[in-house]
Amino acid sequence: MTTRIGKGLRDAAGLVLLTGACAGTGALIGAAGHFYNYSMTPKKHDPRLDKQPSEKEYAAGRRWMKSHPKREDVYIRGDDGLQLHGNYIPAENDPSPDKEAAEEHRFAICVHGYSDASDSMGLYAAVYRDRYGMNVLLPDLRGHGRSDGDYVGMGYDDSRDILRWIDWVLEKDPDAQIVLHGISMGAATVLMTTGYNLPGQVRAAVSDSAYTSAMDIFTFVYKSLDEAVIPAPVMLESVRAIALVRAGYDIAKAAPIRAVARSATPTLFIHGQADSFVPPAMMPALYKAASCPKAFQWIPEADHVQSVNVDPETYWARIERFLHAQEVALI
Repeated sequence: MTTRIGKGLRDAAGLVLLTGACAGTGALIGAAGHFYNYSMTPKKHDPRLDKQPSEKEYAAGRRWMKSHPKREDVYIRGDDGLQLHGNYIPAENDPSPDKEAAEEHRFAICVHGYSDASDSMGLYAAVYRDRYGMNVLLPDLRGHGRSDGDYVGMGYDDSRDILRWIDWVLEKDPDAQIVLHGISMGAATVLMTTGYNLPGQVRAAVSDSAYTSAMDIFTFVYKSLDEAVIPAPVMLESVRAIALVRAGYDIAKAAPIRAVARSATPTLFIHGQADSFVPPAMMPALYKAASCPKAFQWIPEADHVQSVNVDPETYWARIERFLHAQEVALI
């Protein structure tokens, strides 16, 4: 999955080098335009990548979600009128009279990452539903899957969309206990969502492999290229200007590190120590900045969003302990 997630941005940067090697404003604008097109235009998941060893469990999760007999297509409207799609799978009803019939009150909202769609979160949703007895909601972020939109939100507009999904859950069940769980850009989205004044029903957030800000991750990718000839600050400010026009938002505001400083939502930060796409150092920076009740978990030898596959026992045990500490009921 690391190769797939990082490929779009690195390909974009390569095109930037090809078109931006000559000087002048025109060349800069052209190079920045290429970077924008390849980094902020939504991409579809390439099913051929499912044959990679790192994709095995993710591919199984996709099949689980797509073929689940109780899966429902659900829709909401974003603040700007875009139609947004999600997949909802209710928990099994527990007929046993000696157990608390509270399954309908537990919800996990699982948020996918860059260059993918909601089915990539089937791996996580299956655990929340089948092991923990929770209802699961898997939204397609704007521009991805079956949701409207023609740009990548990098967590900014997406976080307001997650607010609408939280409203959707609370309309369904005002007594819900909600857990937010995101990976990569989905983790950044979750963290930015916690920067809002959330209802008390949102009990916890899990951030797996989040970046500190869109500008930081774009800068990291660009600087990783030895042949980069345009100074990174100049390039990124140009991309920022294009995004303001084409996407209608300031990518500099897609900054989870600022959002967590306002957060009151208990948050668990997880990161692989071998992450080659989002620098591992970004997790301690986010953790330090967070004002909420918080915890962290390193997963040694895990590359980008591979922690759940490299050491699933540690991964889920840490989440269980964290959710129990927030008094989220698990079966």
